[in-house]
Parts: sequence; C-alpha cells; structure tokens
Amino acid sequence: MRLNTVIHGDCLSTLSELYSTNKEFADLIIFSPPYAQQRQDTYGGVPENDYPDWMLSVVRAGMMILKPTGSLVINIKEHVNDGVRSLYVLETTLLLAREFRYVDEYIWHKTNPFPTGSKKRLKDGYERCLHFTKSADYQFYPDSVSEKSTSKYAGDNERRKNKGAHNTTNGSNMHMSKRIIGELVRPSNVITMPVSCLNIDHPAVYPIALPEFFIRLMTKEGDVVVDPFLGSGTTALAAVKLGRQYLGIERDEAYIRLAESRIAALAEERK
Repeated sequence: MRLNTVIHGDCLSTLSELYSTNKEFADLIIFSPPYAQQRQDTYGGVPENDYPDWMLSVVRAGMMILKPTGSLVINIKEHVNDGVRSLYVLETTLLLAREFRYVDEYIWHKTNPFPTGSKKRLKDGYERCLHFTKSADYQFYPDSVSEKSTSKYAGDNERRKNKGAHNTTNGSNMHMSKRIIGELVRPSNVITMPVSCLNIDHPAVYPIALPEFFIRLMTKEGDVVVDPFLGSGTTALAAVKLGRQYLGIERDEAYIRLAESRIAALAEERK
C-alpha cells in the first residue's frame, strides 16, 4: 500500500481491499459523507430510508482498517423536507451506537451560516461530528487543541497556585481544593469556525480547520489519516500541513484531479 495518495474507487470495495492486504493501519478515519437524497435516480445519492444501513456498512468497512487505538469521525447534517427536519442522521447514529463505541457528539458552530431561504426557519448554524471508536483505549490529545482560558480565576502564577485553598465544591460536586486554573484549557465539544468560502469546483467544501482540529486531537505526527470520501481533498491538505500521512478514496475523477492539484499546490508552497 502506498500512502499519501488518492485511490480512485468506491469506498466500500476499496476499504475491503485495503483491509485484505494491510489489516489495521489507520489512526484516524474522518469524512463528510454525501447527504441522503430523496431521488436516487436523479441525484445519484443514497435514499433516506436506505441511508442508516448504508452508513453502517461504510463504518464497518472503515473500522476494519482502523487500529484499536484509532478514532472514526463523521461530519454530517440532515436536511429539511417540506419544513420538517429529516430523521435519517438520528437513525444512523442510533444504529452505529449499537455496534461501536459512541464516544461523543461534537457540534461545529458556523459563524457565517448561509440563509435557508425559508421565512419559517432560522439560519442553519451547526453540523454534527460523530466520534466512534473500537475500544476505550483510543488516542486523545486535548492539550494539542487547548485554548486560552476565559475563566475569572485565570491570572498570574501566584493566584493560580492559591486557587482552591478552600474546601468547597462546585455545582457538580467537583472538589475545588487543589484545582489549578492555567492560561490554556481544554476546549468544549462545540467547535466554532466559519464555513469555507472557497470558490472551487466542489459543492460542499468544509473548512480545513475542521479536519485539522480532529487530526490534532486524535493523532500524533506521522500517523495515518484516511478519508473515504475525499472530495476536494481538504482532509489530505490538513494531514499534510500537520505532518501526518494521508490516504484518500474518491470515485469521481474530476474531484481526484481537484484534490491532487490542491495537494500539489500546497507541496509547492512548502518548498
């Protein structure tokens, strides 16, 4: 298997082939799958009713190549039909959670959401990122995504040393007597960043900061990041920028050319 490349093929068959020859090699699998579609014959997508089972088959195939210490993250959001929010993402989540460890749901809060075009709906300002693992012993590096503390207790070193010199608990019964508030703290599971505004030949480019966040959080330098729906190549770009290896799978040749051109441009910039 050659890493740092894009494979032309269907994700299900390609993932199975990768497992047959390489077994468990991925440290992180992260992807934004196609939305469910109502009319498969017109749009070529997966119908809503079939979507949970289809996604289960994709995640099963991905889990085969995932190391026991690895993570799988799905960036997904359901659409609205006739003014009603579809339930296929909820049904998919429940189905996956019965088979794999459902660690957390991260919320991508969009600072610049697009208008919905409906007078009876607000802007759609978030998407979900679902985190699944094979075991409880998964890689996790929260210090790599730490952010500046906004706590009222954050101050100079002496204040932090003295913080909690009292025997009290907070509202969740956490004992505060030896708690130290530093300048940098773990972020919440609400990730705030803008929608990508890149004008390239792909209808749904997510911001590079999104895969960067999870790559930092769940891998270390040299690890392997796999995106089975590579699209315009954003995940691969994030992996390269952060010193990870990548493997992309994409069935659309036009998107492969787009991804490879973006990766080549990044390599040229870094010379």
